[in-house]
Amino acid sequence: MSPLILNAFDLIILSQGLNLAALFDRGQDSLKHQTRFVSKKPATVVLSSMEVVAQSMGFKTHIRNFKMRVEGLSADKAGHFSVILEVFEIAPTFLMVDIQRAAGDAAEYLKFYKNFCSNLEDIIWKPSTESSKSRMTKSKSKRR
Repeated sequence: MSPLILNAFDLIILSQGLNLAALFDRGQDSLKHQTRFVSKKPATVVLSSMEVVAQSMGFKTHIRNFKMRVEGLSADKAGHFSVILEVFEIAPTFLMVDIQRAAGDAAEYLKFYKNFCSNLEDIIWKPSTESSKSRMTKSKSKRR
């Protein structure tokens, strides 16, 4: 098995600029409850890395078909906290991980997301700023 493959239409729907969910989900700020990151690592490596990090943070994990549920008690131990992580293939060498809050406080979710991602820096792809600067410089010089 492999992760679900997203096509161009799926990516447009996920785009924040074209996300129409706010028209239908009044009273919920869906943008604050979901976040994404991209990886160039294989899906199995991404899943196992996320599982290790979540468990090291004290959460239980359940994995099935490139989806992972992370759950545990909230930081104040008063309620339940859980998130859903799903791995998608957006190109043969790129994966996108979509993380959504399933239960718990939104502020706690954002804190979880930042801490979680800071422990996954080895699998999260960040575009090279040097290569993008050199492309911009080349395109400007061609115009002259």
